[in-house]
Amino acid sequence: MVFGSTLLEVAIGVIFVYLLLSLLCSAFSELMEAFIKFRARDLEKGIGKLLNNEDLAKEFFDHPLIKPLGETPSYIPARTFSLALWNLATTQAAAGTEAAAGVMQDLNAIKKLISSLDEKKYKNIKVSLLALIDEAGGDINAARANVEGWYNDAMDRVSGWYKRRTHLILVVLGLLAAAFLNVDTINVTHALWYNDTLRSSVVSAAETYIKTTPAPAAAPGQAAAPSDADEQAKVARKKINDVRDEINQLGLPIGWVSQPDKKDKKYAGKQALYDKDVAAYEVDPRRFPEDGYGQFLKLLGIFLTALAVSQGAPFWFDLLNKIVVIRSTIKPHEKSPEQPSKDKPKPAAGTDQEEGDDKH
Repeated sequence: MVFGSTLLEVAIGVIFVYLLLSLLCSAFSELMEAFIKFRARDLEKGIGKLLNNEDLAKEFFDHPLIKPLGETPSYIPARTFSLALWNLATTQAAAGTEAAAGVMQDLNAIKKLISSLDEKKYKNIKVSLLALIDEAGGDINAARANVEGWYNDAMDRVSGWYKRRTHLILVVLGLLAAAFLNVDTINVTHALWYNDTLRSSVVSAAETYIKTTPAPAAAPGQAAAPSDADEQAKVARKKINDVRDEINQLGLPIGWVSQPDKKDKKYAGKQALYDKDVAAYEVDPRRFPEDGYGQFLKLLGIFLTALAVSQGAPFWFDLLNKIVVIRSTIKPHEKSPEQPSKDKPKPAAGTDQEEGDDKH
C-alpha cells in the first residue's frame, strides 16, 4: 500500500510538471499568434478556397458585415458568412437591373439571380450555391442552414490546418523549454521518489491547482479570440508569468547550474567555501553530466519531457484530475480497522476469551 501510494504521488508530481510546462508552451504559442496571426491567415486561405474567386473573396472581406470583425479576422460566425455571401451573390447578379434590395427573402428570386451570374467568372460559387438552394426544397431557412453547414465543413478543414501547425509549434517549444529550463523527467522522478517532503509538497500544490483552476481549452480552431493583438499578447504574457511562478514554487531540481569559478570575488581567501560549493555542484542533478552515460540520461530525460509536452495541456489536466481522484479514494492500510479472518472470528462480547484478552 505504501509503495502504491508513493507511486501515485510520484505520478501526480511528474504529470503536474508536464501540465505546467505544457501551459507555458501554449502561452508562448498564443503570444506568437498575437503577432503572426496564423489563425487569421488560415481563415482567409480557407474562405479563399471555398469561394474559389479572388475578386469575390476580396469583396467578401470588405463587406460591411465582415469588416467590423477586424482587418484580418480570426473568426467569422457561420450566420454572418451566409448573410454576407447571399448579399454579395445577389448584388453581383442584380448589377445593372432594378432588382429590389429585399430580394434576399425570396428564395426563388435569389435562385434566379444566382443562375444569371457570369458562368465564366463565377462558375464554382454559382454551382455550389444553386446545389445548396435546390437541396433546401424552397425553404429559405433551410437554404441558409445549408450554406452555414457548407461553411462549417470548410472551417473544420481550416481548424485542422491550425491544429496541426499548433501541434508542431508545441513540439518545438516543448523541446526548447525542456532544454532551456532543464526539465529532466528522470531527475524530477528521482527527486520525487526519494524526497518525501518534496513529494508531499508537490502533490499538495497539484491538488490545489486542480481544485482552483478551470480546465485549459483545447487547441483553438474556430473559437473566437481577442481581435486586438496587444490585448492577446497581454493575456499571453500574464499566463507565462503565472505558470513560471507556479513552477518556481515547486522546489524541484529544474534549471541549470554552472561550475563554481575560483576567480569569483566571493571566493577570495575562502577556500573552504569554494570547496563546499564545488562538492555541492558535483552532486547537483541540475548540472550537465561529464560522463557519457550521464549525458545520455540527461538528454533522454529532456526528450521525454518534450515528448510529453507535445500532448498538450488539456490531456495532462484530465489525466492529473483522474489520478488525484484515484488517490483520494485509496485508504492507507494502517488507517483501516483490522478485519477478523474466517478462521478466527471476532469473539462475542462477554466471552471468556475476550475477558482473558482484557486481563492481558
